Amino acid sequence: MANKVVTLYIDDTSLRLLVAGGKRIKKWADVALEPGLVKNAVVLKQQEVATKIKQLFKVRKINAKKVTLGISGLNSLTRPLLLPRMPKDMLEEAVRREANRVLPVSSEQLYLQWQSIPAPEGKLQVFLVAIPRTAADALFSTLRLAGLKPDLMDLKPMLLTRMVKDTMAIIVDVQPNEFDIVVMAGGIPQPIRTVHFPDKASSWSEKMILIKEDVSRTIEFYNTNNPEIPLAATVPIWASGELAKETEQCQVLADGLKRPVLPLVPPFESPDGLEPSRYTANMGLVLKKTTPNNGSGLLVNELNVLPAAYQPEPISLTRILVVPCAVVAVSLLLFLALMIQHTTADTAEMHGQLDTTTQLLQQKMVQKQKSTDTIAGLQQKIKGAETSGGNFALAVSNLKKQSQAVNGNLETTVNRLPETVRLNGISQTQNSLTLRGQAQSQDDILAYLRELETSERFSSITITSLTITSDGNINFNVILNVGG
Repeated sequence: MANKVVTLYIDDTSLRLLVAGGKRIKKWADVALEPGLVKNAVVLKQQEVATKIKQLFKVRKINAKKVTLGISGLNSLTRPLLLPRMPKDMLEEAVRREANRVLPVSSEQLYLQWQSIPAPEGKLQVFLVAIPRTAADALFSTLRLAGLKPDLMDLKPMLLTRMVKDTMAIIVDVQPNEFDIVVMAGGIPQPIRTVHFPDKASSWSEKMILIKEDVSRTIEFYNTNNPEIPLAATVPIWASGELAKETEQCQVLADGLKRPVLPLVPPFESPDGLEPSRYTANMGLVLKKTTPNNGSGLLVNELNVLPAAYQPEPISLTRILVVPCAVVAVSLLLFLALMIQHTTADTAEMHGQLDTTTQLLQQKMVQKQKSTDTIAGLQQKIKGAETSGGNFALAVSNLKKQSQAVNGNLETTVNRLPETVRLNGISQTQNSLTLRGQAQSQDDILAYLRELETSERFSSITITSLTITSDGNINFNVILNVGG
């Protein structure tokens, strides 16, 4: 599937899986989580949650190991930080010190990720996201048990802002157990609140009382701290999640706060059977993965809140090429040494034969004609040796050309390598390359080989082995013929 994005959203009550290809939703599914498996955005029973994730992927026949991850904003902290201008190598320490000053929790207990955003003249400004280490470590341990590797992560409140085109907006997302409030001003989410519903708040009338009070307090808090750019009464509230389906409750909220309330429009066309309000966060993950700058009013487009300790290592072209190039270089030197050794031996042998013939000529003048013929023959051999020397120089030139071809072939195999395929080894013979590697699926391997085929550097491509590993990946051997 072209540009396939596998997204997984996890909160206290459910797992929600959505797969998109390009701009189309291909697969989706969710499973409820029993109380006590995940609480306050912390996975308490990792093995049981991992089992449910595996089952979810198995039911929808999804073999991908790489996922784009969304999590609840509960217990996570976000804040813009204004700093004096400084060299880039000092920024990380400055952000950490400022985080310790303004956040209620020590930075040692948090994973910090940030992105630079526009700042007043003479200043630096970053948008900071802080995630509790205990919650993050438990989550990534669970994903590892499920055989998954996240490559990108974001908070649900941040994902919601990707669907609003305005730089000034209020978003309210309501889920069964919690609701999010996001105020976006100047394209920057500030503030963000994720609030749990009390157990007793089961009806919409009870929930709306809490939502109206919290939204009102959040707007008042923002206006108090930003008197120069307050939220005008015309700035709408965008309703998301379960609230987007409740027209009557949207009107109640609009009447209570005296500002328009509009349903947040999903960014993708919903296939039959899909309830878009349940997968809003997943759709935001697809946008973040495929089109970071999708025309929304959000300025924090490139922020990946996946902690650096859990981010995949980038593929190093140098590391892949060092061993194959070394093998080629050593092979070339050995070949040249053998050629020189054989040529030297042949020349020494011919000189010995010439000395012997000269001695015979001096001793047996009577055999002058025969000796003359012998000398002529030896001279012809010397001429042949000189011709061999010329051929040797030509062979060296050809070896240089072959070396350039080898480097071109190696560069093609590496440059066309997708993220989902990893090469473990490359070996070169006279007319072929043998690739050893690992991929997440056969489709990834075939897509890679089609890319190599379009390069027109290889006369044929042969898969010699495919082996499924214990973690579901596929080891493969491929021979690329370069002759013909």
